[in-house]
Amino acid sequence: MKRTIMYIDLHAHTTCSDGTLTPEALVRHAQTCGLQAVAITDHDTVAGNHPAMKEGITCSCEVVPGVELSATAQGTLHILGLFVDSHNPSLREATQFLQKNRKQRNLTILSRLSEQGITIDREPFVQNAYLGRPHIAQALMDRGIVDSIDEAFQHFLKKGESAYVERVKLSPQKTLQVIKQAGGVSILAHPITLPHPEEVLTRLLSCGLQGIEVYYPTHSPQDIEYFLHLAETYELLVTGGSDFHGSHKPHIELGCMQVPASLLEPVRKAHQALKQTSTQ
Repeated sequence: MKRTIMYIDLHAHTTCSDGTLTPEALVRHAQTCGLQAVAITDHDTVAGNHPAMKEGITCSCEVVPGVELSATAQGTLHILGLFVDSHNPSLREATQFLQKNRKQRNLTILSRLSEQGITIDREPFVQNAYLGRPHIAQALMDRGIVDSIDEAFQHFLKKGESAYVERVKLSPQKTLQVIKQAGGVSILAHPITLPHPEEVLTRLLSCGLQGIEVYYPTHSPQDIEYFLHLAETYELLVTGGSDFHGSHKPHIELGCMQVPASLLEPVRKAHQALKQTSTQ
């Protein structure tokens, strides 16, 4: 008798951003993990959605096309877009803008290090827009400049230090607008990382935020209860995921949050409602 699949994972990354599994391999892994559906939510790119969805048909595992966009709001917040149209011009323009600025930031950091007599090969950072400060920190370790990633940040890369460069991001309002234009459902990712989640939520609601990621690896049972309370209070969709990155986060397994599959249908209906509104 065929086993009923009961779980989903709506937050996962592939090699198209900073994960270690290709889109196709991630979908196959999702099937192995017994997931009914998995969302591809790469940072600032939708390049992995089409190959993942194609593999999903072969594997009989539903793939939700998504994206994770970084927005600036007294720090950084991350917003997931689920069921996005990967070909939408507004979304494509936004991701290209973010990729361009991510790459420029890396090169400026390397230039500032060079001014201090520290030369790091620029070519990998020219070729791959998804490399970032952790990779520069690793390069500093490899050169023997520092003994740890933490030391690299403390002495060079954190805000206020000699090689720090502020990253250009979209405003929360623009981020939510772009996701909506692409037919996507907007979800506040890992709210535990925000100092005042409810304050952020109330500001974003007026801009069109639709949901909150309740189930997340660093959310304690008390956190989950609190975020469920916020979702009920503000009539938000509830989602969850692992934030899977493969071997870059070896302690995080795909599907580890055991997110109930029943949470997917309300998100799908919200997406369909957006599509109907856009065609009227």
